[in-house]
Amino acid sequence: MTKQHNRRQRKKLHLGEFTQLGFAISARLASPLTDGACDKLLDEFIQDCIEPLGLRFGGGLDEDLSGYVTSAARGRSASDSQRDKVRMWLSLRPEFSMSEVALLTDAWQA
Repeated sequence: MTKQHNRRQRKKLHLGEFTQLGFAISARLASPLTDGACDKLLDEFIQDCIEPLGLRFGGGLDEDLSGYVTSAARGRSASDSQRDKVRMWLSLRPEFSMSEVALLTDAWQA
């Protein structure tokens, strides 16, 4: 039996019209990088790709880049066009031999 939630409950639980979407990413480094080079690459990813698109990234880069991307705007979802732009940025970087950008998923109910 499905429980019915009122508007306040749906908002609190991020259900229905309050669902927020994001996407997982992963990318394999073509060759090992020094700690400084990893930090620089991660900074470039965030400053040149994530922030200009109005997104947030939770994750990191050590042997590989992995994490989850959501909208930086409160109550908003990441879009397919933002997801495509992140995929394009990763694919154009020579530091990565392979990258994967997952489909949009519910950021709160994963």
